[in-house]
Amino acid sequence: MEEQKPERAREVDRLALDLTRTAGRFAQVFGRVPGIAYSAIAWRVLSELEQGGSARVSELAQQQRVAQPSMTGLVQRLEGEGWVRRRPDPEDGRASLVGITEEGRSALDEYRRAAAGLVSPLLAELTEFDRATLARAAELMGRLVGDAVER
Repeated sequence: MEEQKPERAREVDRLALDLTRTAGRFAQVFGRVPGIAYSAIAWRVLSELEQGGSARVSELAQQQRVAQPSMTGLVQRLEGEGWVRRRPDPEDGRASLVGITEEGRSALDEYRRAAAGLVSPLLAELTEFDRATLARAAELMGRLVGDAVER
């Protein structure tokens, strides 16, 4: 079936695969910040709450593809740090919404700065042209993410 696709469609498919693989590996490698005890899932949850607003534990579990009891435990740990706060869901009194706190935003910013600190020395070794290319790629990836979220 691959042979029947027009060349442009095959190029788009290859690029999509390359971007997915590389972005995932990039996040995995540079997301491992020495001295930071929380998992990548914890930072993704905080990021999701920062960008998307409050959510139920069940929604967070589904987004991160983990079991709800695992997410409940993570939310309890994040709550213990003061990084998230639960409040009653106004649409369903039996449920609660989890939201990020200012302390959580600060911790997330610190984590992001530490992760960026791992990347910066490597970026400094690149040519100005390559850095500009990556800056444009980051813009385009941000646009793709925005488009995907809106759909």
